[in-house]
Amino acid sequence: MADFVLELKGITKVFPGVKALDNVHFQLEQGEIHALMGENGAGKSTFIKIITGVYQPDEGELYLNGHRIEIRNPKDAQKLGIAAIYQHVTCYPDLSVTENIFIGHEKVQKGTNRILWKEMHEEAKKLLDQLGANFDPKVQMGALSVAQQQIVEIAKALSTNAKIIIMDEPTAALTKRESEELYRITEQLRDNGASIIFISHRFEDMYRLAGRVTVFRDSKYIGTWGVNEISNDDLIVAMVGREITQLFPKKKADIGEELLRVEGLGKTGYFEDISFTLRKGEILGLTGLVGAGRTEVCQAIFGILDYERGSVHLEGRKVEIDHPQTAMKLGIGYLPEDRQKQGLVLNWEIGRNITLPVIEKLSNNGWLNDGKESEMAKNLSEKVQVKANSIFDHASLLSGGNQQKVVVAKLLTADLKVMILDEPTKGVDVGAKSAIHEIMSDLACQGYGVIMISSEMPEVLGMCDRIAVMREGRITATFERSTATQEAILEAAMMRGHAEAERAAI
Repeated sequence: MADFVLELKGITKVFPGVKALDNVHFQLEQGEIHALMGENGAGKSTFIKIITGVYQPDEGELYLNGHRIEIRNPKDAQKLGIAAIYQHVTCYPDLSVTENIFIGHEKVQKGTNRILWKEMHEEAKKLLDQLGANFDPKVQMGALSVAQQQIVEIAKALSTNAKIIIMDEPTAALTKRESEELYRITEQLRDNGASIIFISHRFEDMYRLAGRVTVFRDSKYIGTWGVNEISNDDLIVAMVGREITQLFPKKKADIGEELLRVEGLGKTGYFEDISFTLRKGEILGLTGLVGAGRTEVCQAIFGILDYERGSVHLEGRKVEIDHPQTAMKLGIGYLPEDRQKQGLVLNWEIGRNITLPVIEKLSNNGWLNDGKESEMAKNLSEKVQVKANSIFDHASLLSGGNQQKVVVAKLLTADLKVMILDEPTKGVDVGAKSAIHEIMSDLACQGYGVIMISSEMPEVLGMCDRIAVMREGRITATFERSTATQEAILEAAMMRGHAEAERAAI
Protein backbone atom coordinates (compact mmCIF):
# COMPACT_ATOMS: atom_id res chain seq x y z
CA MET A 1 0.00 0.00 0.00
CA ALA A 2 1.27 3.50 -0.86
CA ASP A 3 2.49 5.74 1.99
CA PHE A 4 0.37 8.65 0.77
CA VAL A 5 -3.06 8.89 -0.83
CA LEU A 6 -1.92 12.10 -2.56
CA GLU A 7 1.60 13.42 -3.11
CA LEU A 8 2.90 16.48 -4.98
CA LYS A 9 6.60 16.71 -5.80
CA GLY A 10 8.40 19.82 -7.03
CA ILE A 11 5.27 21.57 -8.35
CA THR A 12 5.97 24.86 -10.15
CA LYS A 13 3.42 27.10 -11.85
CA VAL A 14 4.35 30.32 -13.65
CA PHE A 15 2.03 33.04 -14.93
CA PRO A 16 3.29 36.08 -16.89
CA GLY A 17 5.55 37.94 -14.48
CA VAL A 18 4.55 35.81 -11.46
CA LYS A 19 5.78 32.48 -10.09
CA ALA A 20 2.62 31.32 -8.30
CA LEU A 21 4.17 28.05 -7.06
CA ASP A 22 7.89 27.44 -6.79
CA ASN A 23 8.99 23.81 -6.29
CA VAL A 24 6.37 22.98 -3.64
CA HIS A 25 5.82 19.62 -1.99
CA PHE A 26 2.83 18.13 -0.19
CA GLN A 27 1.92 14.72 1.21
CA LEU A 28 -1.55 13.63 2.33
CA GLU A 29 -1.99 10.43 4.32
CA GLN A 30 -5.00 8.13 4.16
CA GLY A 31 -7.72 9.25 6.58
CA GLU A 32 -5.96 12.38 7.88
CA ILE A 33 -6.98 16.01 8.19
CA HIS A 34 -3.96 18.00 7.00
CA ALA A 35 -3.95 21.78 7.53
CA LEU A 36 -2.41 24.03 4.87
CA MET A 37 -1.52 27.52 6.07
CA GLY A 38 0.19 30.62 4.72
CA GLU A 39 -0.37 34.30 4.08
CA ASN A 40 -2.67 35.50 1.32
CA GLY A 41 -0.60 35.24 -1.85
CA ALA A 42 1.45 32.29 -0.56
CA GLY A 43 0.21 30.05 -3.40
CA LYS A 44 -2.60 28.13 -1.69
CA SER A 45 -5.27 28.97 -4.29
CA THR A 46 -3.02 27.93 -7.19
CA PHE A 47 -2.21 24.74 -5.27
CA ILE A 48 -5.94 23.91 -5.05
CA LYS A 49 -6.39 24.57 -8.76
CA ILE A 50 -3.49 22.26 -9.66
CA ILE A 51 -5.06 19.41 -7.65
CA THR A 52 -8.54 20.00 -9.06
CA GLY A 53 -7.36 20.25 -12.69
CA VAL A 54 -8.12 23.94 -13.26
CA TYR A 55 -4.39 24.53 -13.89
CA GLN A 56 -1.68 22.14 -15.03
CA PRO A 57 1.79 22.45 -13.44
CA ASP A 58 4.74 23.67 -15.55
CA GLU A 59 7.03 21.38 -13.56
CA GLY A 60 6.62 18.61 -11.01
CA GLU A 61 4.68 15.39 -10.50
CA LEU A 62 1.42 14.30 -8.86
CA TYR A 63 0.86 10.85 -7.37
CA LEU A 64 -2.40 9.22 -6.29
CA ASN A 65 -1.98 6.12 -4.09
CA GLY A 66 1.59 5.82 -5.35
CA HIS A 67 0.70 6.03 -9.06
CA ARG A 68 1.74 9.05 -11.11
CA ILE A 69 -1.26 10.91 -12.53
CA GLU A 70 -2.12 13.84 -14.77
CA ILE A 71 -5.19 15.93 -13.95
CA ARG A 72 -6.00 17.74 -17.19
CA ASN A 73 -9.33 19.25 -16.15
CA PRO A 74 -11.87 19.31 -13.26
CA LYS A 75 -13.69 16.31 -14.75
CA ASP A 76 -10.49 14.26 -14.41
CA ALA A 77 -10.24 15.32 -10.76
CA GLN A 78 -13.83 14.28 -10.12
CA LYS A 79 -13.24 10.84 -11.70
CA LEU A 80 -10.16 10.42 -9.46
CA GLY A 81 -12.26 11.15 -6.37
CA ILE A 82 -11.02 14.70 -5.70
CA ALA A 83 -13.42 17.52 -4.73
CA ALA A 84 -13.03 21.07 -3.41
CA ILE A 85 -15.30 23.13 -1.16
CA TYR A 86 -14.59 26.86 -1.34
CA GLN A 87 -14.97 29.74 1.11
CA HIS A 88 -17.37 31.46 -1.30
CA VAL A 89 -19.84 28.69 -2.11
CA THR A 90 -20.17 28.12 -5.85
CA CYS A 91 -23.85 27.28 -6.16
CA TYR A 92 -26.90 27.94 -8.32
CA PRO A 93 -29.20 29.83 -5.91
CA ASP A 94 -32.35 29.48 -8.05
CA LEU A 95 -32.04 25.69 -8.32
CA SER A 96 -33.02 23.16 -5.65
CA VAL A 97 -30.57 21.53 -3.25
CA THR A 98 -30.95 18.25 -5.17
CA GLU A 99 -30.12 19.95 -8.48
CA ASN A 100 -27.04 21.58 -6.94
CA ILE A 101 -25.82 18.25 -5.53
CA PHE A 102 -26.18 16.34 -8.79
CA ILE A 103 -25.44 19.05 -11.35
CA GLY A 104 -23.08 17.63 -13.98
CA HIS A 105 -23.69 14.02 -12.94
CA GLU A 106 -27.47 13.69 -12.90
CA LYS A 107 -29.13 10.29 -12.59
CA VAL A 108 -30.81 9.51 -15.93
CA GLN A 109 -32.77 6.61 -17.34
CA LYS A 110 -30.79 4.55 -19.82
CA GLY A 111 -31.96 4.88 -23.39
CA THR A 112 -34.16 7.95 -22.85
CA ASN A 113 -31.85 10.23 -20.80
CA ARG A 114 -34.91 11.17 -18.73
CA ILE A 115 -33.85 12.63 -15.37
CA LEU A 116 -34.80 10.35 -12.47
CA TRP A 117 -36.01 13.03 -10.05
CA LYS A 118 -37.42 10.64 -7.43
CA GLU A 119 -34.13 8.73 -7.13
CA MET A 120 -32.11 11.96 -7.01
CA HIS A 121 -34.29 13.48 -4.26
CA GLU A 122 -34.03 10.24 -2.24
CA GLU A 123 -30.25 10.07 -2.66
CA ALA A 124 -29.90 13.76 -1.76
CA LYS A 125 -32.00 13.18 1.38
CA LYS A 126 -29.76 10.25 2.39
CA LEU A 127 -26.61 12.36 1.92
CA LEU A 128 -28.05 15.27 3.91
CA ASP A 129 -29.22 12.93 6.70
CA GLN A 130 -25.73 11.43 6.80
CA LEU A 131 -24.35 14.94 7.43
CA GLY A 132 -26.98 15.76 10.07
CA ALA A 133 -28.76 18.37 7.92
CA ASN A 134 -32.39 19.19 8.72
CA PHE A 135 -33.58 20.87 5.51
CA ASP A 136 -35.50 19.48 2.53
CA PRO A 137 -33.50 18.70 -0.65
CA LYS A 138 -36.31 20.25 -2.71
CA VAL A 139 -35.79 23.70 -1.15
CA GLN A 140 -34.11 26.42 -3.23
CA MET A 141 -30.39 26.73 -2.59
CA GLY A 142 -30.63 30.52 -2.25
CA ALA A 143 -32.94 30.13 0.76
CA LEU A 144 -30.22 28.43 2.82
CA SER A 145 -27.68 30.01 5.16
CA VAL A 146 -23.97 29.98 4.25
CA ALA A 147 -23.38 27.11 6.68
CA GLN A 148 -26.21 25.07 5.13
CA GLN A 149 -24.89 25.79 1.63
CA GLN A 150 -21.51 24.40 2.68
CA ILE A 151 -23.19 21.21 3.88
CA VAL A 152 -24.75 20.93 0.40
CA GLU A 153 -21.27 21.33 -1.13
CA ILE A 154 -20.01 18.50 1.08
CA ALA A 155 -23.00 16.37 0.04
CA LYS A 156 -22.13 17.16 -3.58
CA ALA A 157 -18.57 15.90 -3.00
CA LEU A 158 -19.90 12.70 -1.42
CA SER A 159 -22.29 12.18 -4.36
CA THR A 160 -19.24 11.89 -6.64
CA ASN A 161 -17.60 9.39 -4.23
CA ALA A 162 -14.84 11.87 -3.40
CA LYS A 163 -12.08 10.39 -1.23
CA ILE A 164 -9.89 13.51 -1.18
CA ILE A 165 -11.72 16.67 -0.09
CA ILE A 166 -10.14 20.12 -0.08
CA MET A 167 -11.81 22.67 2.22
CA ASP A 168 -10.79 26.26 1.49
CA GLU A 169 -11.46 28.66 4.41
CA PRO A 170 -14.78 26.93 5.18
CA THR A 171 -15.22 28.59 8.60
CA ALA A 172 -14.48 32.20 7.51
CA ALA A 173 -18.16 33.21 7.30
CA LEU A 174 -19.51 30.91 10.04
CA THR A 175 -20.52 31.56 13.63
CA LYS A 176 -18.81 29.59 16.42
CA ARG A 177 -21.76 27.21 16.63
CA GLU A 178 -21.78 26.67 12.86
CA SER A 179 -18.00 26.12 12.91
CA GLU A 180 -18.42 23.43 15.57
CA GLU A 181 -20.99 21.70 13.38
CA LEU A 182 -18.57 21.84 10.43
CA TYR A 183 -15.82 20.37 12.63
CA ARG A 184 -18.15 17.48 13.51
CA ILE A 185 -18.92 16.80 9.85
CA THR A 186 -15.24 17.04 8.86
CA GLU A 187 -14.23 14.52 11.53
CA GLN A 188 -17.09 12.26 10.43
CA LEU A 189 -15.79 12.36 6.85
CA ARG A 190 -12.29 11.47 8.08
CA ASP A 191 -13.64 8.59 10.20
CA ASN A 192 -15.47 7.30 7.11
CA GLY A 193 -12.17 7.11 5.19
CA ALA A 194 -11.87 10.50 3.45
CA SER A 195 -8.58 12.40 3.44
CA ILE A 196 -8.97 16.14 3.92
CA ILE A 197 -6.83 19.18 3.13
CA PHE A 198 -8.11 21.97 5.39
CA ILE A 199 -6.98 25.48 4.39
CA SER A 200 -7.50 28.15 7.02
CA HIS A 201 -6.07 31.33 8.56
CA ARG A 202 -7.54 30.43 11.93
CA PHE A 203 -5.26 28.65 14.38
CA GLU A 204 -8.29 27.28 16.26
CA ASP A 205 -9.33 25.37 13.10
CA MET A 206 -5.90 23.78 12.86
CA TYR A 207 -5.67 22.80 16.54
CA ARG A 208 -9.24 21.53 16.61
CA LEU A 209 -9.01 19.31 13.52
CA ALA A 210 -5.58 18.66 12.02
CA GLY A 211 -2.88 16.15 12.83
CA ARG A 212 -0.26 17.85 10.63
CA VAL A 213 0.25 21.31 9.18
CA THR A 214 2.12 22.38 6.04
CA VAL A 215 3.15 26.01 5.49
CA PHE A 216 3.66 27.84 2.18
CA ARG A 217 5.30 31.27 2.02
CA ASP A 218 5.94 33.42 -1.05
CA SER A 219 4.92 30.51 -3.33
CA LYS A 220 7.45 28.16 -1.71
CA TYR A 221 7.15 25.10 0.53
CA ILE A 222 8.46 25.97 4.01
CA GLY A 223 7.84 22.78 5.97
CA THR A 224 5.48 20.22 7.50
CA TRP A 225 5.04 19.63 11.24
CA GLY A 226 2.86 17.68 13.61
CA VAL A 227 0.36 20.16 15.05
CA ASN A 228 1.58 19.40 18.58
CA GLU A 229 5.23 19.88 17.53
CA ILE A 230 5.11 23.57 16.57
CA SER A 231 4.26 26.59 18.71
CA ASN A 232 2.07 29.51 17.66
CA ASP A 233 5.09 31.81 17.49
CA ASP A 234 7.11 29.40 15.34
CA LEU A 235 4.12 28.86 13.05
CA ILE A 236 3.74 32.61 12.54
CA VAL A 237 7.45 32.96 11.73
CA ALA A 238 7.12 30.12 9.20
CA MET A 239 4.11 31.83 7.58
CA VAL A 240 5.34 35.43 7.41
CA GLY A 241 9.14 35.04 7.55
CA ARG A 242 9.47 37.23 10.63
CA GLU A 243 8.26 37.52 14.19
CA ILE A 244 5.06 39.48 14.71
CA THR A 245 5.61 40.97 18.12
CA GLN A 246 2.11 42.38 18.33
CA LEU A 247 -0.96 41.06 16.57
CA PHE A 248 -2.94 43.85 18.23
CA PRO A 249 -0.63 46.92 18.08
CA LYS A 250 -2.96 49.23 20.02
CA LYS A 251 -1.38 52.65 20.48
CA LYS A 252 -2.53 55.06 23.16
CA ALA A 253 -4.60 57.76 21.46
CA ASP A 254 -5.86 60.97 23.05
CA ILE A 255 -9.60 60.44 23.30
CA GLY A 256 -11.31 63.77 22.80
CA GLU A 257 -14.75 65.24 22.39
CA GLU A 258 -17.84 63.50 21.07
CA LEU A 259 -17.89 62.96 17.29
CA LEU A 260 -20.96 60.81 16.75
CA ARG A 261 -24.07 60.24 18.86
CA VAL A 262 -26.81 57.78 18.00
CA GLU A 263 -30.07 58.06 19.95
CA GLY A 264 -32.90 55.51 19.98
CA LEU A 265 -32.30 54.27 16.43
CA GLY A 266 -34.85 51.72 15.29
CA LYS A 267 -36.00 49.83 12.20
CA THR A 268 -38.73 47.21 12.52
CA GLY A 269 -37.36 43.70 12.05
CA TYR A 270 -33.71 44.81 12.16
CA PHE A 271 -32.78 46.75 15.33
CA GLU A 272 -34.41 48.73 18.12
CA ASP A 273 -33.49 51.48 20.61
CA ILE A 274 -29.82 51.72 19.56
CA SER A 275 -27.96 54.44 21.46
CA PHE A 276 -24.21 55.04 21.75
CA THR A 277 -21.54 57.70 21.38
CA LEU A 278 -18.17 57.76 19.60
CA ARG A 279 -15.38 60.18 20.49
CA LYS A 280 -12.31 61.47 18.65
CA GLY A 281 -9.42 59.03 18.86
CA GLU A 282 -11.65 56.20 20.07
CA ILE A 283 -12.07 52.69 18.65
CA LEU A 284 -15.55 51.47 19.53
CA GLY A 285 -16.15 47.76 19.07
CA LEU A 286 -19.57 46.51 17.99
CA THR A 287 -19.80 42.79 18.58
CA GLY A 288 -22.29 39.97 19.13
CA LEU A 289 -23.41 36.82 17.36
CA VAL A 290 -23.84 36.87 13.58
CA GLY A 291 -27.36 38.14 12.86
CA ALA A 292 -27.49 40.40 15.94
CA GLY A 293 -28.03 43.48 13.73
CA ARG A 294 -24.55 45.04 13.95
CA THR A 295 -24.08 45.55 10.22
CA GLU A 296 -27.63 46.83 9.74
CA VAL A 297 -27.14 49.53 12.41
CA CYS A 298 -23.97 50.78 10.73
CA GLN A 299 -25.54 50.63 7.28
CA ALA A 300 -28.36 52.83 8.63
CA ILE A 301 -25.83 55.36 9.97
CA PHE A 302 -24.12 55.36 6.56
CA GLY A 303 -27.36 55.77 4.58
CA ILE A 304 -27.53 52.31 2.98
CA LEU A 305 -30.57 51.36 5.07
CA ASP A 306 -33.22 53.80 6.21
CA TYR A 307 -34.22 53.94 9.88
CA GLU A 308 -37.75 54.62 11.15
CA ARG A 309 -37.06 55.95 14.66
CA GLY A 310 -34.30 57.83 16.46
CA SER A 311 -31.63 60.26 15.36
CA VAL A 312 -27.95 60.59 14.39
CA HIS A 313 -25.84 63.53 15.57
CA LEU A 314 -22.42 64.46 14.17
CA GLU A 315 -20.26 66.87 16.18
CA GLY A 316 -23.32 67.88 18.20
CA ARG A 317 -25.54 68.58 15.19
CA LYS A 318 -28.47 66.39 14.15
CA VAL A 319 -27.95 65.08 10.61
CA GLU A 320 -30.24 63.39 8.10
CA ILE A 321 -28.39 60.74 6.08
CA ASP A 322 -30.47 59.36 3.22
CA HIS A 323 -27.63 58.16 0.97
CA PRO A 324 -24.00 56.97 1.33
CA GLN A 325 -22.85 60.00 -0.68
CA THR A 326 -24.44 62.24 1.95
CA ALA A 327 -22.63 60.30 4.69
CA MET A 328 -19.28 60.71 2.91
CA LYS A 329 -19.82 64.46 2.48
CA LEU A 330 -20.58 64.75 6.19
CA GLY A 331 -17.38 62.85 7.03
CA ILE A 332 -18.57 59.27 7.64
CA GLY A 333 -16.90 56.40 5.76
CA TYR A 334 -17.82 52.70 5.63
CA LEU A 335 -15.71 49.64 4.84
CA PRO A 336 -18.15 46.81 3.95
CA GLU A 337 -17.77 43.22 5.14
CA ASP A 338 -17.74 41.79 1.59
CA ARG A 339 -14.79 43.63 0.03
CA GLN A 340 -15.09 41.84 -3.32
CA LYS A 341 -18.77 42.54 -3.99
CA GLN A 342 -19.25 45.84 -2.16
CA GLY A 343 -15.82 47.41 -1.66
CA LEU A 344 -13.96 46.99 -4.95
CA VAL A 345 -14.38 46.99 -8.70
CA LEU A 346 -12.23 43.92 -9.24
CA ASN A 347 -11.53 44.43 -12.95
CA TRP A 348 -10.37 48.01 -12.35
CA GLU A 349 -6.84 49.10 -11.54
CA ILE A 350 -5.79 49.45 -7.89
CA GLY A 351 -5.26 53.20 -8.34
CA ARG A 352 -8.69 53.81 -9.86
CA ASN A 353 -10.33 51.86 -7.02
CA ILE A 354 -8.55 54.03 -4.46
CA THR A 355 -9.51 57.35 -6.05
CA LEU A 356 -13.09 56.41 -6.96
CA PRO A 357 -14.76 58.36 -4.08
CA VAL A 358 -13.04 61.62 -5.09
CA ILE A 359 -13.01 61.28 -8.88
CA GLU A 360 -14.93 64.57 -9.23
CA LYS A 361 -12.31 66.47 -7.22
CA LEU A 362 -9.59 65.15 -9.53
CA SER A 363 -11.44 66.34 -12.63
CA ASN A 364 -11.68 69.72 -14.31
CA ASN A 365 -14.52 70.40 -16.75
CA GLY A 366 -15.05 66.67 -17.15
CA TRP A 367 -11.36 65.92 -17.80
CA LEU A 368 -9.59 63.67 -15.29
CA ASN A 369 -6.15 64.79 -14.15
CA ASP A 370 -4.31 61.46 -14.56
CA GLY A 371 -1.12 62.72 -12.93
CA LYS A 372 -2.92 63.96 -9.83
CA GLU A 373 -4.91 60.74 -9.60
CA SER A 374 -1.82 58.52 -9.91
CA GLU A 375 0.05 60.56 -7.29
CA MET A 376 -2.82 60.29 -4.79
CA ALA A 377 -3.27 56.54 -5.41
CA LYS A 378 0.47 55.86 -5.13
CA ASN A 379 0.81 57.82 -1.87
CA LEU A 380 -2.17 56.12 -0.24
CA SER A 381 -1.25 52.61 -1.41
CA GLU A 382 2.19 53.14 0.13
CA LYS A 383 0.65 54.50 3.31
CA VAL A 384 -1.35 51.31 3.90
CA GLN A 385 1.45 49.11 2.47
CA VAL A 386 -0.39 47.47 -0.44
CA LYS A 387 1.84 44.75 -1.92
CA ALA A 388 1.55 44.95 -5.72
CA ASN A 389 3.78 45.41 -8.76
CA SER A 390 2.12 48.78 -9.44
CA ILE A 391 -1.08 50.75 -8.88
CA PHE A 392 -2.02 49.85 -12.48
CA ASP A 393 -2.50 46.14 -11.60
CA HIS A 394 -6.11 45.01 -11.44
CA ALA A 395 -7.53 44.65 -7.91
CA SER A 396 -8.56 41.06 -8.75
CA LEU A 397 -4.87 40.06 -8.83
CA LEU A 398 -4.31 41.01 -5.18
CA SER A 399 -4.47 38.69 -2.19
CA GLY A 400 -7.40 39.12 0.20
CA GLY A 401 -5.35 41.10 2.73
CA ASN A 402 -4.10 43.51 0.09
CA GLN A 403 -7.60 43.95 -1.34
CA GLN A 404 -8.70 44.96 2.16
CA LYS A 405 -5.86 47.50 2.36
CA VAL A 406 -7.01 49.02 -0.95
CA VAL A 407 -10.52 49.50 0.49
CA VAL A 408 -8.97 51.23 3.55
CA ALA A 409 -6.88 53.46 1.24
CA LYS A 410 -10.07 54.28 -0.66
CA LEU A 411 -11.62 55.63 2.56
CA LEU A 412 -8.57 57.80 3.21
CA THR A 413 -9.15 59.79 -0.01
CA ALA A 414 -12.16 61.53 1.52
CA ASP A 415 -12.18 64.11 4.31
CA LEU A 416 -13.58 61.82 6.99
CA LYS A 417 -14.14 62.09 10.72
CA VAL A 418 -15.77 58.71 11.41
CA MET A 419 -14.74 55.36 9.94
CA ILE A 420 -16.98 52.31 10.18
CA LEU A 421 -15.02 49.08 9.54
CA ASP A 422 -17.19 45.97 9.15
CA GLU A 423 -15.14 42.80 9.88
CA PRO A 424 -11.94 44.52 8.62
CA THR A 425 -9.70 41.44 9.01
CA LYS A 426 -12.13 38.72 7.95
CA GLY A 427 -10.43 36.11 5.76
CA VAL A 428 -6.97 37.71 5.83
CA ASP A 429 -3.74 36.15 7.03
CA VAL A 430 -1.94 36.92 10.27
CA GLY A 431 0.56 39.32 8.68
CA ALA A 432 -2.13 41.38 6.92
CA LYS A 433 -4.24 41.29 10.09
CA SER A 434 -1.44 42.87 12.12
CA ALA A 435 -0.90 45.53 9.42
CA ILE A 436 -4.62 46.43 9.29
CA HIS A 437 -4.74 46.67 13.10
CA GLU A 438 -1.77 49.05 12.99
CA ILE A 439 -3.54 51.22 10.39
CA MET A 440 -6.63 51.34 12.62
CA SER A 441 -4.56 52.35 15.63
CA ASP A 442 -2.78 55.07 13.60
CA LEU A 443 -6.15 56.44 12.43
CA ALA A 444 -7.33 56.72 16.03
CA CYS A 445 -4.11 58.52 16.98
CA GLN A 446 -4.80 61.00 14.15
CA GLY A 447 -8.16 61.85 15.72
CA TYR A 448 -10.53 59.70 13.67
CA GLY A 449 -13.39 57.99 15.46
CA VAL A 450 -13.45 54.31 14.49
CA ILE A 451 -16.36 51.85 14.81
CA MET A 452 -15.17 48.28 14.30
CA ILE A 453 -17.67 45.46 13.81
CA SER A 454 -16.00 42.15 14.62
CA SER A 455 -16.93 38.58 15.53
CA GLU A 456 -13.38 37.77 16.69
CA MET A 457 -13.15 38.08 20.47
CA PRO A 458 -9.34 38.53 20.68
CA GLU A 459 -9.56 41.32 18.07
CA VAL A 460 -12.34 43.12 19.97
CA LEU A 461 -10.51 42.85 23.30
CA GLY A 462 -7.15 43.73 21.78
CA MET A 463 -8.12 46.79 19.70
CA CYS A 464 -11.13 48.54 21.26
CA ASP A 465 -11.38 51.31 23.86
CA ARG A 466 -15.05 50.48 24.47
CA ILE A 467 -17.17 47.51 23.40
CA ALA A 468 -20.92 47.53 22.72
CA VAL A 469 -22.51 44.08 22.59
CA MET A 470 -25.63 43.38 20.49
CA ARG A 471 -28.17 40.62 20.62
CA GLU A 472 -31.35 40.30 18.53
CA GLY A 473 -31.21 43.91 17.33
CA ARG A 474 -30.50 45.54 20.71
CA ILE A 475 -27.41 46.69 22.59
CA THR A 476 -27.37 44.50 25.70
CA ALA A 477 -24.21 45.81 27.37
CA THR A 478 -21.33 48.25 26.97
CA PHE A 479 -17.88 47.62 28.46
CA GLU A 480 -14.81 49.79 28.98
CA ARG A 481 -11.52 48.28 27.77
CA SER A 482 -10.28 47.90 31.36
CA THR A 483 -13.28 45.85 32.51
CA ALA A 484 -14.11 43.83 29.37
CA THR A 485 -13.64 40.07 29.52
CA GLN A 486 -14.44 37.34 27.03
CA GLU A 487 -16.87 35.73 29.47
CA ALA A 488 -18.81 38.96 30.12
CA ILE A 489 -19.08 39.75 26.39
CA LEU A 490 -20.29 36.25 25.54
CA GLU A 491 -22.85 36.38 28.36
CA ALA A 492 -24.21 39.70 27.04
CA ALA A 493 -24.24 38.38 23.46
CA MET A 494 -26.24 35.27 24.40
CA MET A 495 -28.65 36.70 26.98
CA ARG A 496 -32.35 36.19 26.46
CA GLY A 497 -33.71 39.22 28.23
CA HIS A 498 -32.82 42.89 27.87
CA ALA A 499 -33.30 43.49 31.59
CA GLU A 500 -30.92 40.67 32.47
CA ALA A 501 -28.26 42.14 30.17
CA GLU A 502 -28.66 45.57 31.76
CA ARG A 503 -28.05 44.05 35.17
CA ALA A 504 -24.92 42.30 33.87
CA ALA A 505 -23.52 45.57 32.58
CA ILE A 506 -23.84 47.34 35.96
